[in-house]
Amino acid sequence: MIIYKKNYISIAYYEAEQLLEITWSAYAASAEYRDAMLQYIHILKNYEVKRWLDDYRLSRVVRLSDQKWTKEEWAPLFYPHVQQLEKMARVRSNDISARISCENMFKTVDNSTLPYSFREFEQYGEARNWILG
Repeated sequence: MIIYKKNYISIAYYEAEQLLEITWSAYAASAEYRDAMLQYIHILKNYEVKRWLDDYRLSRVVRLSDQKWTKEEWAPLFYPHVQQLEKMARVRSNDISARISCENMFKTVDNSTLPYSFREFEQYGEARNWILG
């Protein structure tokens, strides 16, 4: 079921699989990007999510000011709510600039210390198979 939809993002929750699937599909201006990111926290508080699939294939660059906001303001609000997760998968963007901006935001995160399994993929199908396996 779609629980949040804008022209640049779609967030679906599949209750049977306890799966949250987030698909970024276009550039999001600063206010739109931040609103969508805050939805992540709202969802973790209100849904039983064990699996998380981020599909960034069609995403675009995140502005430097929003990258900073994500690291400094959003992340400290988000990470306390991830204890319920078991797996998270990220499908990388097809756009090299968007890929770099994403890597810049999360390069300080040591994935080995996360309380869930995390993997990045080039292909959506591989990510979905892994997250549901």
